[in-house]
Amino acid sequence: MKLGKVLGVVFAAVFAVGMASGPASAAGEHWECKRVPAGWTYTMVRADQGCEPLYYVRLPEAGLWACTVPAGWTYTATKIDYSCGLGATSTKYLLAAV
Repeated sequence: MKLGKVLGVVFAAVFAVGMASGPASAAGEHWECKRVPAGWTYTMVRADQGCEPLYYVRLPEAGLWACTVPAGWTYTATKIDYSCGLGATSTKYLLAAV
């Protein structure tokens, strides 16, 4: 079997496994189109053709630098960052449990 074909098969298998796991990965992280689900936060946003904005959402946890503070959480520090806004600076929050 040619190397290119082997790599194509391996890539397809890895991609299929990743897609089969669905949006809710074991770590609770995934890309979400146009919205952040209630109770979640996001750590970055990007423009994506056909889905803008595209959020990288995560379940909140203490010590996470997040773009929003979900209900039931608070924060202990802030920093200015580029990952929470499309082409603009924004604030990131260091999450802490209430």
